[in-house]
Amino acid sequence: MGICACANECITQPQLKLETAIQNIQSCHNAAKQTITLCTSTISTGDKLVTTGESIKDSLIGAVTDLDAESFAIIADLMDGDMAREAKYLAASMREHSNKCVELSMTMVKSLEESVDALPDSIESYIEKKAQQSITDELSSEERGLASNIEEDVKELSSCIDAIDNLKLLTAIQSGSNAFVAIASKSEICRKIFGIIRKFAISITTITEAILALDVSAVISKVKDILTAIGLCRYIKQFAEGCKGLMEKIVTLFEGAANKLSLLWKALSSAKDKMAESLKDVIDAQSFCEKAGEKMKQLRRSTDGMERQLNPESPLTLLKSFNHNRFGDSINVTREIDDEMVAAKSKMENAANMIYQEYKSLPPMITDGISDTVDDDDDVELAKTRIASMESELDDMEKSIDTINSADSLQAGKVLYNEVSNLPQKIDACQDMIDVCRDCASKGQLSIDSFLGKWSLETAVSQIQQMCRLVSTSSFMKEVVQHIQRILLVMSRLLQELKKRVKSVANQAQQFLSESGVESKVESIIDSAGDAVAHKLDSMMGKFLGK
Repeated sequence: MGICACANECITQPQLKLETAIQNIQSCHNAAKQTITLCTSTISTGDKLVTTGESIKDSLIGAVTDLDAESFAIIADLMDGDMAREAKYLAASMREHSNKCVELSMTMVKSLEESVDALPDSIESYIEKKAQQSITDELSSEERGLASNIEEDVKELSSCIDAIDNLKLLTAIQSGSNAFVAIASKSEICRKIFGIIRKFAISITTITEAILALDVSAVISKVKDILTAIGLCRYIKQFAEGCKGLMEKIVTLFEGAANKLSLLWKALSSAKDKMAESLKDVIDAQSFCEKAGEKMKQLRRSTDGMERQLNPESPLTLLKSFNHNRFGDSINVTREIDDEMVAAKSKMENAANMIYQEYKSLPPMITDGISDTVDDDDDVELAKTRIASMESELDDMEKSIDTINSADSLQAGKVLYNEVSNLPQKIDACQDMIDVCRDCASKGQLSIDSFLGKWSLETAVSQIQQMCRLVSTSSFMKEVVQHIQRILLVMSRLLQELKKRVKSVANQAQQFLSESGVESKVESIIDSAGDAVAHKLDSMMGKFLGK
C-alpha cells in the first residue's frame, strides 16, 4: 500500500521539524550501535554460560547416575566450586546486559517515535498502523517461535524454581538435574535472542545510516525504512524484556539450585564421613563381644561339674577335688567378661552418639518425611522376650543367695546345691546374650556399609534410615549388656558364696582330720581314715548339703 495522496503536500508544510527528526534518528543510530556491541559481548558470554551450564548438568547427571557415598563430596564441590561460581557470574552478567538492552531499545523506540511526531498527523497515524506489521511479516518462523514461547519458557523456569524451593531428599536428584537442564536450555534461548537483537540492531544502523546520509528534504522518501526501523526497535524491546525475564529466572534458579543442592550434598557428605568414622568403633565392639564370648566358654568349662562336687551322695569328693583357685579363677573370668562387654557397649555408644548428632544436624530437606523410629526385627523381639523371662529368674536367684546368707547350714546347703546345679543354664543364657550383642555390632556394621554403598532414588530414604537403625541397634545393645552385667553379677555372688561355704566346710574337715592326729594329703587321709572318719565326714557334709 502506498503513502496517502496528500503526503507530498503535507511534508512540505513549514511546520515540519525535520531537523528534530534527523536528530532523533541520529540518537537511534547511536543506540543501535551500542546495542550491537552489547549483543556481541553478550552472545560470547551466553556461549560460555551454555557451555558451563552443560558441563555442570552433565557432571551432575553423571555423578547421580552411578551414585555412591563417595560422590556426595564431588557433587557438593560441583555446586560450590569454580565452575558454579563462574556460571553465576556469567548469568548475572547476561541479566545486566538484558537490562541494558531494554534501556537501549527504549531509547531507540523513543527516538524514532519522536521523529515520527515531527511528521504531519496523517503520516504519523499511517506509520503507527503499519510499523508493527512491517517487521512482523519479515520475522522467520524460528524468531516468531522464540517470541511466542518466552512466556512458556518463563513458566518452565518458575516451576523449576518452585521444585528447588521445596527440595526434598527424594526429589533432589531429579529436581537438581531438571534445574541445570533448564538453565542450559534457557541460556541457549537467551543467547539466540541476543543474536536476533543484534541482527535487528544491525538493520537499524543500516537504515538510520542511509537516512542520515540524505539531504533533510529527502528524509521523507525513506518513510518505509522508518517503518521498518520502528518495528525492529519494538521487537528489540520485546525480545530484550523477554530475555530479561528469562535471565532473572535463570539467575534465581541457578542461585537456588546451587545453594540448596550444595547444602544437601554437603550434609550427606558429612554424614558419610561420620558413618565411615564410626566404623572402627563398631568393629571394635564386635571384637570385644567375641572376646567376651570366648571367656564365657572358659567360664562354662571352669564351672562344669561343680554341682557334682556338692553331690550329697559323695560328700568326700569335695575334699578330694576342692581347689581354692578354681573358684577364684571363675570369679575373675566373670569380671573380665563384664569388662569386655562394658568396652563393647562403650564403643557402640560412641558410634551411635556421633551418628545421632549428625542425623539431628541434617537439614529438614533430607529428614522431612523420614521416620527416625526403627521397627524391631524378629531377633530383637525374641531377645527382649528372653530378657524379660530371665529377669524374673535372676530375681529368684538373688533371693536364693540372700537365703544362703541368712539360713542355717542345712537350708543354705540345699539352696546352694540347687543354684549351682542351675549355673550352667545361666552361663548358656549369658552366652546367648553376648551373641545378641555381637549380632547388634554386626548389624551396625551392615548399616554403615549400606550407607557407604550405592545410592539411588529408590534406596535414598532407606539409606538415611540406616543412621537411625545404627542408633537404635546401639540402644538395644546397651539394654542387653546391662542384662548381661546383672547375670554376671548374680553368678559372681553365687560363686563367691559357694567359695566361702565350701572353704568353710573344707576347713572344718581339715580341722577334724588334724585333730584326729592324721598327717598326710587329704586324699591319703580319706583313704586311711577308716570307717569312723568317713562316717564323721559323711555326717558333716550331709548336714551341710541337706542330705
